[in-house]
Amino acid sequence: MKALVASRFGSPAEMTIEDRPMPSLKPGYSLVRIHAATVNPLSSQVRSGIVSGALAPLVLSNDGAGIVEESTLLKRGTRVAVYGGATLGIKEDGLQQQWAVIENNRLFELPNNISLDEGAALPINYVTAYQALTRVGQVKAGQRVLVSGASGALGHALIQTALALGAVPIGIVSSTPKVSSAHHSGAAVVIDLSRDVLKDAVFAATEGKGADLAFDPVGGELLGSMVAALRARGALISIGFVGGMSASIDVADLVIEEKRILGYDA
Repeated sequence: MKALVASRFGSPAEMTIEDRPMPSLKPGYSLVRIHAATVNPLSSQVRSGIVSGALAPLVLSNDGAGIVEESTLLKRGTRVAVYGGATLGIKEDGLQQQWAVIENNRLFELPNNISLDEGAALPINYVTAYQALTRVGQVKAGQRVLVSGASGALGHALIQTALALGAVPIGIVSSTPKVSSAHHSGAAVVIDLSRDVLKDAVFAATEGKGADLAFDPVGGELLGSMVAALRARGALISIGFVGGMSASIDVADLVIEEKRILGYDA
């Protein structure tokens, strides 16, 4: 079978197409013929060599969709989406290959009204959003949640999922042209960083209380500003670092207000 392999990480990385033997099925796994694999910021970060634990050579992509060829759980021909989490395409070979052996708990069957192309795009955004909101953030109905990168794919999923869970999403965008997209996703309020001071805008939108939770796919210096916009005992869930891997935090604010910073990783 053919596999696209990152043989060396860096900028640029070295990518080669290799002929590899078919993987063998093992208990608790399924052999999936890959239809589509996602290319997302995480794959780019792994390829560039900035993700700890990822070693070349490596087949990238940790989400996608395909058809079950052989399984200890699912019927042959089952259409599935693959949610690789912190494993596929990071610590072990991912989905940019024709066939892959995948843990059964990383697969979910697609309904007939969702295509394989659509199914490949679902896990990276909506499963991430749901788990970050519920398992890590433990969001409750009525809570006000900040979402950075609100015009992006994960920001869109976080806003829609927060709404479905009864929360009130407040979107953060970097420029005015992105405001309408965040409103269209369902954000009750959209903060435009090109003209608004984040903390002031959040406190104005929350009657001076601050946000209950913040979900940050961006990272970098924005993370510290989002922590400052939380209420006392509020929590920020860090999901990504496309905006940078370092942040500045007001430690006195963190301690005195008993705020929390939590990481999310599948």
